[in-house]
Amino acid sequence: MPRVPEHSVIRRQANQSSLAVKKQNSEEFGDSVIVIRMLAAAVCGTDLAILSGARPDRAEVIGHEGVGIVVYAPRNSGVPIGARVIINPVHRKHPEIVIGHSCEGIFRGLFCIDAANAAEGSSLVLCPGDCSLGDAELAIAEPLASVLYSLELLREQCGTSSLLIRGSGTVGILAGKLWSKLTGSSAILVSQSEAHARWLRESVRWPANVRVCSGTELTGAMRERSAEPAFKAAILCCSRESAPEGLRLLLDVLPEGATIDLMAGFPAEYREARLGGASLDSIRWNNSCGVSAAPPTSIVDRSSGKTIQLIGHRGTAERHILQSVELLSRGVISIFDIPHRLFTLEQLPGAVDRMLSTSRHDTKWVKAIVVFSPKDYGGPSGDR
Repeated sequence: MPRVPEHSVIRRQANQSSLAVKKQNSEEFGDSVIVIRMLAAAVCGTDLAILSGARPDRAEVIGHEGVGIVVYAPRNSGVPIGARVIINPVHRKHPEIVIGHSCEGIFRGLFCIDAANAAEGSSLVLCPGDCSLGDAELAIAEPLASVLYSLELLREQCGTSSLLIRGSGTVGILAGKLWSKLTGSSAILVSQSEAHARWLRESVRWPANVRVCSGTELTGAMRERSAEPAFKAAILCCSRESAPEGLRLLLDVLPEGATIDLMAGFPAEYREARLGGASLDSIRWNNSCGVSAAPPTSIVDRSSGKTIQLIGHRGTAERHILQSVELLSRGVISIFDIPHRLFTLEQLPGAVDRMLSTSRHDTKWVKAIVVFSPKDYGGPSGDR
């Protein structure tokens, strides 16, 4: 039986909206458990939504984007000791089960998962043995995989049309850059804040056919691209609180027959009157972990009379994560495409507090990534 030593863990405080570093006592587990020493983990917008109360998820330990090294695994688990593994958080067969949302997450020195559940849910993706990427870069493999899933669904419907993105976080940045590189078509990234759009234009190197703007600048930006293919594809990937406004903005400017991928969640019980009160979160569940359960949903916008196609997805498949590793390895996309900052586990609560503050756009990063140290998992100082 594996004995997991004392290690550091980030837990939600009693108020559920802030984090603190705690010590997890040594514990003995059954032989069915896989033990992973975490190497790097990234903060996602959904982590912030959980802490802000915008999402009802009750996991005490959050975090779901990361990479670790296997230190114990049962025989015949298919997960070799010493292998680097990328966390794939959404359960393949039960997508309501999500690491860091409905069950305990990875902001901890040592992460344990039942081997049978990991196999059934495809929760661990083996990093190729010849992969030379650093741990921090592999921490963005899962969000990059989610973007690849979105682009895969949109290309099936829209080919290589121009892409409109409402959302300017990690997913929006990756989507804009990848669409440009994979299709050669233009993209417009729309931020809710003019100041944030300006900062992104100054802080990130963008392809010539990708434009970053605020909502008030969007009409002019689209007019500049009028000679290019129409914007028939769109991604909604803003915060849950901003999703209703973001959806209405897309409905206002997209043409007849355009397709929107609903990557963003919506406030509880939200219904958009312009779309006849359709259950938008239900549409998001139609594609899960690489499996399509239903065709796009055609809905008439009651305000404009246009028919819009809605798709959505949750999670990713192993193939998407391996594709993201391959793209990162070839330098097609890079961690340096995203303004980011590296933190220790002890620094994470303060960094998250800043990201949740009303002046969050004053932070000089989009992605916060924890790089774990030996003391986080009970190892001797200086050992890696």
